[in-house]
Amino acid sequence: MVSSKILPLVFVGLLAMQPVSAQLRDGSHDFDSEFGNWTIHIKRLMHPLAHAGDWATYDGTKVVTPIWGGKADVAEVEANGSAGRLHFIALRLYDPAAHQWSLNFASANVGTFGTPLYGETRNGAIEFIGPDTFNNRNILVRFVSHEDGKDHASSEQYFSDDGGHTWELNWINEYTRAKV
Repeated sequence: MVSSKILPLVFVGLLAMQPVSAQLRDGSHDFDSEFGNWTIHIKRLMHPLAHAGDWATYDGTKVVTPIWGGKADVAEVEANGSAGRLHFIALRLYDPAAHQWSLNFASANVGTFGTPLYGETRNGAIEFIGPDTFNNRNILVRFVSHEDGKDHASSEQYFSDDGGHTWELNWINEYTRAKV
């Protein structure tokens, strides 16, 4: 088993392997199009990394509020579904020196932030990656956010328990801008 002190070094190594562009882009407004009220449809794998295939669905709302002129935002999600109720927030913060975002989740059931993911725009999507633990196992988490037009967006979350060689999709979000 990989020590939790070594896993962040593995993550830094994964980042170091990424190609560095000649000029870093200012991504501080990458999420501006998400500000406002949305309806959300969620598909969630109930037992990730267990090859169970047991998906639950939820429907609810997502409200994205900008902070610091858009260089940070809070997305609050409330949804009900076949496996109960979800209520969580995602806090996204832009680091202008690194030209990267951090993504921080907290559930109302737990009341603390988990391990942040870090990312930036790649191939037309905003991709986050980072180390975490799941069921006492060290894993990597990847979260990818897509803008699918003015009034539609989507995102997916993946887990890897083999250092990023393979990824299992375990969460799908589909967003539609709410008509106000």
